[in-house]
Amino acid sequence: METWVWLVGAVFVAMVLFYYFGRAKAQRTPTEVSVDEANGWARREFGRSYPDDRVASVIGDKEIETFFLRLADGKVGMYRSRRGKGQAIVVQQSDYRLRALPEANGLQVDFPENDFFSGNYYFRSEQDAADVSTWMLNAR
Repeated sequence: METWVWLVGAVFVAMVLFYYFGRAKAQRTPTEVSVDEANGWARREFGRSYPDDRVASVIGDKEIETFFLRLADGKVGMYRSRRGKGQAIVVQQSDYRLRALPEANGLQVDFPENDFFSGNYYFRSEQDAADVSTWMLNAR
């Protein structure tokens, strides 16, 4: 057989393989994590750091990076995971400053002694932001 026939056949096979594998890769959607799954994960991770504290409720920010946890005894906990590093704390009322942001679903939390947890947090709804601010202001 002629060389050009083999060459055309090889190019055709390469195009078919590229189309098949390239298209499958491009159409793959990233696995979306549901809010309930993320909150359950945060609850478990917080429980690993503070096994004696029982979590009553969890609210996460929009990025599913930081979670605010209302504990059964009236305290508030936070779990934050950034760049593969996760930390949990139980918030003491005198250790932070809380401010409202211009957006109704946002809060600014400053921890002068712990920059890892300081930041502007945006929630899925205004109600979530109001609940978190109430938890933090009423923390024991």
